[in-house]
Amino acid sequence: MVLRALALGVLRFCVGKLADWLYKFALLLKLYVGVLERDALRAGERGRGGSEGAAQARIDEGGQAWIEFCESLKALADYVAVPPEGDRPASEATGAAAVDALDRREGLRYITRILRGGVEAFLESWDPAYPVLRPLPYNVKLGADNPDNLYMYGTVSGAFEYRIHGTRGTVTYLSFGCYSGSRPGQGSTQPDHLDSSRLVTQEDGSLEIFLTPQPRGKNWLRLPADASRIVVRQTFLDRAKEVPADIHIERLPLATPAAVQAAAAAASASGAASIPIVDPASGREDKPALTAGQVVSGLAGASVFINGSVMQFQAWSRLFASRPNTLFCLDHDVYMSAWADPAIHFLHGYWRLGPRQALLIQATPPECPYWNFQLDNWWMESLDYANHPATTVNKATAAVMPDKSICLVVAHTDPRRADGGPDSLAALLDPALLAGVSWIDTAHHSHGTMGLRWVLAKQHPVPRCTVVELGRPLAAAIAAGVCL
Repeated sequence: MVLRALALGVLRFCVGKLADWLYKFALLLKLYVGVLERDALRAGERGRGGSEGAAQARIDEGGQAWIEFCESLKALADYVAVPPEGDRPASEATGAAAVDALDRREGLRYITRILRGGVEAFLESWDPAYPVLRPLPYNVKLGADNPDNLYMYGTVSGAFEYRIHGTRGTVTYLSFGCYSGSRPGQGSTQPDHLDSSRLVTQEDGSLEIFLTPQPRGKNWLRLPADASRIVVRQTFLDRAKEVPADIHIERLPLATPAAVQAAAAAASASGAASIPIVDPASGREDKPALTAGQVVSGLAGASVFINGSVMQFQAWSRLFASRPNTLFCLDHDVYMSAWADPAIHFLHGYWRLGPRQALLIQATPPECPYWNFQLDNWWMESLDYANHPATTVNKATAAVMPDKSICLVVAHTDPRRADGGPDSLAALLDPALLAGVSWIDTAHHSHGTMGLRWVLAKQHPVPRCTVVELGRPLAAAIAAGVCL
């Protein structure tokens, strides 16, 4: 009877795990099919020579392009409305994420945020003939966004050539990356990259960067034939004191009207690129009116971005959840394909804590101009650092132990508080050790993802991560991890 009960228990466990895996696989497959359909739509437009009449018909005939766009987003509800494992206590999570009610509320908000970002990128700014560098829309967060960053994006194409210009400012870290693909996970694993450690500026702080197929100027980014995106990262140690860079992009003029038309056709035969109207006498350009092809391909591109982004980062969250309360590196090609910065060594992870638990993270930072640690939610959005600033810490704001190590304590309440009763570290730690503890606020979350960046570092230490009970166990673990 005992063996039979054991066998039945093992069978139920295996069947449950198999069903859960099949559910996740079907969900990812459903979204991936949606992404493929959008890519096929764009390929079909190219195959028809970007027929403006066909694109206009899809707008005129019942707004078919809009209907297809809306239909393409329906499957995203499966990620939010139906929790993959239901609402279960943390003790029953068995290493995988138990999506809760807060996750689902934030999930719907997350989809609307990605929707805003996708529509702006592919309908307002998706024209490589008239590029702009734009910041992310308000509160649009994607793929463990850095709270200390100002991100800027622009659309480019290998059919044109570009010049970036402006002033360097005093921001701690500044980088430029040229990527391919229309969504994270689709990009090149070897993007061309230029950062502030190699950037040449003039005495007045001005800078000039050329994006061309062949080397040009003192600052050069190689522009491959399949280029689609330029990403600028400005990283602050202290926003109150540092001056951001003032950066702009322009397309370099083409020699003749014929060259303009050929380049625009090569840039996007589906109609996403404008074909400038050039006055043969003066060479002056005039931007043409919006085309149907731009609208149809823009909606298709936005759909690919929105679906693909949710799919990509949910797959990452599930991967992290299989190794809870630890930090580790993704495969380099996987990480770089998501429009990452090759100068940043990123350790990702998943955290889950009970009411009386803390996650203790200890490391000795390498020599580098910047590092940070942050908590994110299940959707890989940074937590609300505007109202909960303790959800993230960086090189300038972190406390430091006597041995120069850092000690980060992720907990639902600040364990350093003197009025924290028997759990308070103030009564349990030597003052020198207490001064080296940084509290990381969970901001009402019971679980989520997390990340740590070492920027321009030659060594990349992996922190020790330990889950301990609050009070004396936490104090003992902190003291044991410091070399006095």
